[in-house]
Amino acid sequence: MKKGGAYLLVLPAFLFTLFVMVYPLGQNLLNSLHKVTMMRDFGWIGSANYRAVANDPLFWLSLKNSLSYSAIGTLMSMAVGLFMAMLLNQRIGRLTSVFKFIYMVPWVVSPVVAGFAWKWLLNDQFGMVNHLLIRIGVISSGILWLGQAQTALLSVMIARVWQFFPFAMIMFYAALQNIPQEQYEAAEVDGAGSSAKFTHITLPHLKSVSVVLLLLGLIWSFNDFNLVYIMTRGGPIHSSMVLPVLVREYSFVLYDLGKGSALSVIIFAVLLTLSAVYLYLLGKREPI
Repeated sequence: MKKGGAYLLVLPAFLFTLFVMVYPLGQNLLNSLHKVTMMRDFGWIGSANYRAVANDPLFWLSLKNSLSYSAIGTLMSMAVGLFMAMLLNQRIGRLTSVFKFIYMVPWVVSPVVAGFAWKWLLNDQFGMVNHLLIRIGVISSGILWLGQAQTALLSVMIARVWQFFPFAMIMFYAALQNIPQEQYEAAEVDGAGSSAKFTHITLPHLKSVSVVLLLLGLIWSFNDFNLVYIMTRGGPIHSSMVLPVLVREYSFVLYDLGKGSALSVIIFAVLLTLSAVYLYLLGKREPI
């Protein structure tokens, strides 16, 4: 096949990519520089939308919540994933495959389904979480987990940990499988205990995969809309408002599409930076 024929074959896919990715990004950038309200374009206003976003106290609250949700949720997911991976690495016979399947269920469940499931579990009247806590005597009456500012964001974080830890678990499990057993045996001969082996053998071998998991978790969590919106819609009183949900608030509640586009460009810039760091480190890291 001639070289021109090969380009002709990939042309439909290239045009489709332009249509579904490049065009929306370009249109969104254009909207961020225009005053667009009630789906009407009132013309060029330059960086006014970006200044309006930066001067909005709700933006800074949402940024704080997004950073907390991303960083704390990812680190907690990695901790739980590492713990579960080490349990599976004990090689408990045929049950290992069964447990791996069970633990991976949260990862394959749709975020929308997961959001509704956790919304039901945390319901103050008939939720399973309150029911169990009351039965064992931890609390005397149901807690409004998603309806009060003190617990709303924490509740969504817990749901995020539940959904992301299986991915961390399977990544850590793969890395643990590749650690030479001879190193552990040599450490035992030298009199090293479990904590010393974990600190000096296990953790160094998990360094590269931990960096990858941390960056992926930050990228995915920072851009997470479904779970937060389904569970709390950013409330109450914006206590769980994160940046992706705020984009919807600007665009489809306040009908200020220009301001919403400006915020989405800011989010895109943050994610692009994190993705660039991820790809750079992925290219440099040692094989797992």
